[in-house]
Amino acid sequence: MSIPDTFDAFVPSTVPDLLSRANFKARYIPLSSLRSLDLENQYKPSYELMRKVDTDAVVNHCLRCYYFSLLILHSGFPSNTPGVRQITREELFKRIFLTSVLHDVALSHHEFVLNHPAHGMSFELQGGIMAYEHLLEKYPSPSLSSSDVGDVAQGIMLHTTQFSNGTSSAANILITISAYFDLAGYGAWSHDVLDNVLNRDSVREIEAAFPRGNVGGEFVDDIAEMLEEKPNCLLSHAPPSFSEQVKAVKNLADSH
Repeated sequence: MSIPDTFDAFVPSTVPDLLSRANFKARYIPLSSLRSLDLENQYKPSYELMRKVDTDAVVNHCLRCYYFSLLILHSGFPSNTPGVRQITREELFKRIFLTSVLHDVALSHHEFVLNHPAHGMSFELQGGIMAYEHLLEKYPSPSLSSSDVGDVAQGIMLHTTQFSNGTSSAANILITISAYFDLAGYGAWSHDVLDNVLNRDSVREIEAAFPRGNVGGEFVDDIAEMLEEKPNCLLSHAPPSFSEQVKAVKNLADSH
């Protein structure tokens, strides 16, 4: 089965509703088939910003998120649903790449982040603002459209937010799923809920290429620090068990 030329541009915001929208079947796709240096080169300023401010563990987390998102697209992500606006494969790949590499820039302790005027906000909101500024500066129209910039920035702002209903863009739901999956594994929402979405052999290959390192420990420490400094931060709404879930994951391919 080849990957579709277009995908649904808008999909349900909850994982159960999304899974019911399409016939997902986890497919093994070699990492070599997913990798594209074209996007890394075309959007090199964004790739370099990620490497400048993020730790090695977070850089690998961001890159795994990108490849997990592509893997989901190969495994039955909604496409050509009657009455639903479509987005081209190339357009979606571009938005996924930019959202993935930029989504955790404001989690950094780099002075560029700490001195930004939006640092008093939750890191997701600051990250969206910084991404918005960065994209406008580095890729003036027509390189990126206002829709591209808006979708990437909104996806970063909302990527830790769990909704009970409503609609998300394709790029937005993919960064949410991939980021939560990378931290909490196949049981991120419920036991093995993502088994039909992400092939374990492909996940093992991606994780080997971009090792986890101490990403779980770093995120748990960052969450604790955020809750101390900003008790009203967006992650204060995460399930109480989330940090324990993250600590329990040693490798994704064997998680449940």
